[in-house]
Amino acid sequence: MAAETVVVKLEKRGDAGTPAARRLRREGWIPAIVANQDGTTTPVKLETHSFEMLLRRHASENMILDVALDDGKAAKALLQDVQHDTLTGAVMHADFTMISMTEKLAVNVSVSLKGEPYGVAQQDGVLEQVLHELEVEGLANDIVDQLEIDVSELSIGDSVLAGDVPLPSGLTLLTAEDIAVATVLAPRVEAEPEEAEEGEEGEGEEGEEGAEGEAGEGEGEAKDED
Repeated sequence: MAAETVVVKLEKRGDAGTPAARRLRREGWIPAIVANQDGTTTPVKLETHSFEMLLRRHASENMILDVALDDGKAAKALLQDVQHDTLTGAVMHADFTMISMTEKLAVNVSVSLKGEPYGVAQQDGVLEQVLHELEVEGLANDIVDQLEIDVSELSIGDSVLAGDVPLPSGLTLLTAEDIAVATVLAPRVEAEPEEAEEGEEGEGEEGEEGAEGEAGEGEGEAKDED
């Protein structure tokens, strides 16, 4: 399924710098940059609430969007990067790149695991997702929001490699094919601390013997003084 068509309204902004960006955020806007195909860049702003709602509806932030600058004609753009506040997770800045519909582009697409592995359900194994995104190349209309992998048949020790992931028509995998995307690990067994307990008991016995020896020496010294 091709990526959902989403229109994002952008407005040009004149002020630049940290103080201006902070003021925009207080007023409910996100500062952003649009990289144009001719190599120039355009500072813009977009409405915070609607953009954050858009991100929540998509598995990956690297998506193809229709952007309309100052209510002009919509054009295709790649959401290249989104910067978040490290504490609150709020969107702080966004980068868009205008794209051509006839030229291939490389993007990261999120990976979703489907099903419960046999190694988890029947062998008490642990499913570990090693990669959460794969880099693919294709035309804008062929880019998808996410890739799904069925892991239900995996046993303990089995893995799904990047090269095993089925890709929609028109997409080429750029990630190395031999990299593991998901694997089922054997259950972890915690060793019982028997040796530690025995060591503590030994130390206790030695402590008792030491105390008795010290007591004997004390008695001997008392007799000598008498």
